Amino acid sequence: MTTRGRAVTTILQPVAAALRTLALEPGSVIVSAVSGGPDSVALLYALAALRSRFHFRLVAAHLNHRLRGAEADRDETFVRELCTKLGIELIVEQARGLKPGVPNLEERAREARHAFLNRAADRVKANHIAIAHHAGDQAETVLMRLLRGSGASGLAAMVTHGPGRLWRPLLGVDRATVLAYLAALDAAWVTDQSNASPRILRNRIRHELLPLLEREFAPGVGARLVELADEMRALDRYLTAAARAELARRRDGARLALAGFEQLDPALAQAVLREFVRAHCGDLRSITRDHILAMLRVCLGRNPGGRTPLPGRWRLRREYQCAILEPSDGAVVAERPFLVALDPAGTTRIDAAGFTFEARLLERKSDEPRNEPWRLPVPPMEALFDADRLRGPLTVRNFMAGDRIAPDGMRGTRKVQDLFVDRKLARGRRSHWPLVTADGQILWIPGIARSRVALVTSATRRVQHLRATGGVANMKSVVAKKSTGVLIFEM
Repeated sequence: MTTRGRAVTTILQPVAAALRTLALEPGSVIVSAVSGGPDSVALLYALAALRSRFHFRLVAAHLNHRLRGAEADRDETFVRELCTKLGIELIVEQARGLKPGVPNLEERAREARHAFLNRAADRVKANHIAIAHHAGDQAETVLMRLLRGSGASGLAAMVTHGPGRLWRPLLGVDRATVLAYLAALDAAWVTDQSNASPRILRNRIRHELLPLLEREFAPGVGARLVELADEMRALDRYLTAAARAELARRRDGARLALAGFEQLDPALAQAVLREFVRAHCGDLRSITRDHILAMLRVCLGRNPGGRTPLPGRWRLRREYQCAILEPSDGAVVAERPFLVALDPAGTTRIDAAGFTFEARLLERKSDEPRNEPWRLPVPPMEALFDADRLRGPLTVRNFMAGDRIAPDGMRGTRKVQDLFVDRKLARGRRSHWPLVTADGQILWIPGIARSRVALVTSATRRVQHLRATGGVANMKSVVAKKSTGVLIFEM
């Protein structure tokens, strides 16, 4: 085999192996994220080469963040021309609201990119979103999290599948192999100059720290970091399963029973606290090993009223034989903006809110009389919509000041803030309580209010059914006491 042939094979083989794990049905759709950089371009070429063998439709997606002026527009033009050359359908959007200098710009850009990719996947009914993270990215992530004090869960780093529809078929391929593949194809790519900025920690790890370790201390350390991630991932799966089972026995909303907690293995006790934070606060961003150890000291210490601060303006407070997660004194939980496309026929997890949405489409049988009302259970954390009267895709976003909703059964509109107050929703929960929207309108606030938009009647042919779970310290304190019986859809 020629050198060129070997370079091509070293990419196509792992991508083909990854495709087999998807068990694709003929006609399945894969969306491939393409920035124009070498990694995403290589993945696009590989998927294009394999689409006929695996009988899937390939769609590219490019988000112009509009942060680098003419260079960003150049990248968009390059991706458009590449997709035309390869005969690949392309979806392009330009981000709004991202400006240099705004707080947490990298995080906001990442969230905007993931929201766009999910919208693109919804548009073409794709079950998988291909991301070009490779082994070098994995090694950098492990080292970066190690420097930040992550535990076993953080060191597990990225996974091939997930979260959601994300899929990383190049995770076992190193950067040199990617570049050799592009050279063999004589394929061009574009360079993002911001990837060289020393102000970004990942760039310093990539260009300074890892090369130094490889050269002066541990040749091959990148590959060993990837192996460490694999080992930590297997360990984390096992420990997380045990921790969640233990947490289920001890947790009541924001309260954790501490009776017998000192008898748990320290590793399991720490994992229980980690899952406690994840379940109540929505995610583990900025939570380090030091935070978990501080929580453990509070739970096992002699002070029955001990407390420790946590990122996001949360704190853990002990109340004798109970640990409580709550906003810190007088503080409103720091807002973590999110905008997530809602899968209309599946499960969507909103990590920033700590909610999971389950959705399904129901259709009236063709022989069912049109004047016969439908009957479905509608507990407070569920909502029903006439699917044919919904405009635009469903999305879930965080609450913003000034939001208003037109509640069903009322005239006019009301401020969402006032509804939160009426339902006694804790101040610290409001900034990231999820709002279901479509076409700029708020359709539903789980447990709080349902709008007059797309009401279901006996003339409805298709019903969009949504169910929300999680994200609340004590559901009974937020959800109004409504009948969970049968609702008859009226004319």
